[in-house]
Amino acid sequence: MGNRGTPRRISATLVLCSLLALAAGCAAPPAEEPPAPEVDPRAEAEAALGELAAKYLQAVNRGDADGLAVLYTEDAIRLPSDGRRIEGRDAIRLFAAADYADTDWEMQLRVDESDYSGDLAFVRGTYAITLSSKEDGAVVYQESGKWMDLMRRGEDGSWLIAREISNRDHPPGEAPEMPAEEG
Repeated sequence: MGNRGTPRRISATLVLCSLLALAAGCAAPPAEEPPAPEVDPRAEAEAALGELAAKYLQAVNRGDADGLAVLYTEDAIRLPSDGRRIEGRDAIRLFAAADYADTDWEMQLRVDESDYSGDLAFVRGTYAITLSSKEDGAVVYQESGKWMDLMRRGEDGSWLIAREISNRDHPPGEAPEMPAEEG
């Protein structure tokens, strides 16, 4: 008598297992994810470095000392023409703010060469700057020269300027030959 319920339980279990097997067989197979497109690390680095140069130029031409300073590492060092070295992001911010206080800057920047290896990159080019008085718009200074930056990639993958050197193509006080605009 105790065996009467056992066949029913076995039948119910078999039916349930059959339904689960059938349902599993009808389920869509797991979708295969398409392979991730291969990323060319050189092209990726070149694009990121180009973007950094564009942000630099925008910050300078807006007179945005804060926007400029965030493009540098905390321990960055700038080596400007005929000037003392400027060490650290905060010092770079203060130096830029003083530069932008009385003059509007118009900078042209050209990248001539760049390369990278691992988390370091360098970018080299030329620049031309025209400073105009905020008071009356008169041109008060012009300069052209060469620059080179050493960039460092942070843990988040972004590139920042770690070292920067620039020097003018003419003696102080002498009017530079301004480069023709590329078009």
